[in-house]
Amino acid sequence: MQRGLKEYIRKFATTLLTERLDPASAAAAVFWGIFIGIIPIYGLQTLAAVGVALLLRLNKPLILAATFVNNPLFWAPTVVASIELGGFLRHGSFQPWRLLIVFSAAQLKEELFSWVLGSVVLGLLAGGAAALVTMAVVHWLTPAQRSLRQRIRFVNRTYAGSARYDRGFVRWKMRLDRIFSLLAAEDLGTGTVVDLGCGYGMALCFAAFGDQGRRLLGCDLNAHRISVAQHALHALNAETSVCDVRDFALPSAGLILILDVLQYLPAEEQLALLKRCCAALEPGGRLIFRVHDRERGLRTALTLGLDRLLFSAEHVGSRPTILCAAQYRSALSEAGMEVVERRFRNRLPLAHILFLARRPAVESAS
Repeated sequence: MQRGLKEYIRKFATTLLTERLDPASAAAAVFWGIFIGIIPIYGLQTLAAVGVALLLRLNKPLILAATFVNNPLFWAPTVVASIELGGFLRHGSFQPWRLLIVFSAAQLKEELFSWVLGSVVLGLLAGGAAALVTMAVVHWLTPAQRSLRQRIRFVNRTYAGSARYDRGFVRWKMRLDRIFSLLAAEDLGTGTVVDLGCGYGMALCFAAFGDQGRRLLGCDLNAHRISVAQHALHALNAETSVCDVRDFALPSAGLILILDVLQYLPAEEQLALLKRCCAALEPGGRLIFRVHDRERGLRTALTLGLDRLLFSAEHVGSRPTILCAAQYRSALSEAGMEVVERRFRNRLPLAHILFLARRPAVESAS
């Protein structure tokens, strides 16, 4: 019983300390913690910090730690700086510092107003500066970010010999599309990698980082992009071909990727393809695919609008077909897959869902 309680406490503490420590969330927690620590709401700062952390789903220990900018060492300089900054904003110049005990009631009211105004501005400035530093530090130190940078450099080197336009497309795609940062945080397993609708083959190259002998298979209908992929990936164990994803012969695979392809297929063909992919996975293998999120209001409308423009530019004789998340989830569950969903948006305000499906490993005989 005591051991179980200790294990529960350990897991709870680990979850609490590590929740939402991506660069943006960590920066937001530090910003709000410092802002709350500087503004004069003494006695309520802890309550305010916890409330903001719960409301915005930020890391609670980090935001609480940031409020300790309000400590005996920094309290006097912070108050003085707030009053002087408030006075400068109100009167256009810094005011001579005077002790509060010599103030009249009117002067005290003026100085208190300057204090409140200056503390808000100082909190915004100090919190913003600390947030930028935090974002840079976390981005640099996070293992997933280190892995992402290494993988991106590997991909860019691989495509360095491609034509200027193609090389530039790969660089900007790797820089702007958040799918690669999400993939870098996942275990991409071992064994054959299949990318249906592989385009330039960037995702295949990305998955080959650290295991350049890994078998890579991809198909796409764009002959130019397949040609670029064949040239760039010639030193890897890669085979790419011009082929419809519905006709591609799926081998036994450890990882199957379908990124921005399913919307080109009718609903029944999407589900049939997913079922075929699940059957082709080795035990413990993973199927990862991205679809548009139909439940994000304006972002959904923008995402679908952009897709329709792309369909029109590519002369696709149909409109994008986007199923609801429950339909994809149900198809994967029926195939016996373990399913995780990650909702995310790209650098542009586009809404997507990343489905991470895993075929259970074969249970050992008891």
